[in-house]
Amino acid sequence: MLKLLEVLAQTLAEGNDCLLATVIASSGSTPRSAGAYMLVGSQGRIYGTIGGGNLEYQAILKGQQQLAQRKNFLFEYVLTAERVANLGMICGGSCKVLFCYLEAGSEAVRQSVAQAVAAAKRQKPYWLLLPFAAGPLAVADRLEMQGKSGQVVIDGQTYYAEQFAYDGRVYIFGGGHLAQEVVPLLTHLDFTCVVIDDREEFSRPELFPGAAEVLQLDFKRLTEQLSLQQNDYAAVMTRGHLHDADVERFLLHTAAGYIGVVGSRRKAQLTRATLLSEGYSEQQLDRIITPVGLDIGSETPAEIAVSIAAQLIQVRAARYGKE
Repeated sequence: MLKLLEVLAQTLAEGNDCLLATVIASSGSTPRSAGAYMLVGSQGRIYGTIGGGNLEYQAILKGQQQLAQRKNFLFEYVLTAERVANLGMICGGSCKVLFCYLEAGSEAVRQSVAQAVAAAKRQKPYWLLLPFAAGPLAVADRLEMQGKSGQVVIDGQTYYAEQFAYDGRVYIFGGGHLAQEVVPLLTHLDFTCVVIDDREEFSRPELFPGAAEVLQLDFKRLTEQLSLQQNDYAAVMTRGHLHDADVERFLLHTAAGYIGVVGSRRKAQLTRATLLSEGYSEQQLDRIITPVGLDIGSETPAEIAVSIAAQLIQVRAARYGKE
């Protein structure tokens, strides 16, 4: 969500009005569930997605047509068998899309967007409030309502409200060929990546376009320079089991919610044996997923990157209670 907010802030700063299209409810087999966001401007889609395909195309056209009206509106797409066929899609159901008008000249809109960006960068939770009737979007630090999203009435105004919290960063230990395949893919999937290597030639920012940070750190001294939280992910892909052991020692003393290690089963066994001999328990080591990634028969670095990305998507979805 941070990237969308940053794109929105830039769009407004350039003096361009736009619409924020949000799926606020869905049923059946629609492409995206509630909470999917897309920015639409006079030239079409700016950023984000509400599912792709012809339904999204129709929503983009609808947004372009209504942008000149300078108001918020709700539109329901009912995907019956006949309409699904007409849209060239294979899934049915229905979804409601709220289009929120964002005026570049509105100080209230710009301040709300800046507030949301600041909260996201500070890793603080915030609520995004999108009005159904006339009025700008708003941001709140706290909101009394059940669940993480839904409709709420504040001072007589009905909003679609959704809470956003720190989604965690993906800390990638090792900057070799696999990391260079993984980072662009994860970035495209809205993961925030930090790459760490102890070698200068593998910790150059130009190797990892899209990474939030690229750091050259001694793997034996990570405790002095890094701190991982429960929502963070760690993917270990160093050049050998000795370096893996250094990183795993560090990670086992953090709250990282996901620890995955790349490598053969033999490499994993060597590292595990080393750590067991040092007094780490089986229960502690069971936090580590190795080999990392979903088993899809991957062999090349690009294929392994896909398997890792798929597993991180799975873990992230589980955190948000999605099937």
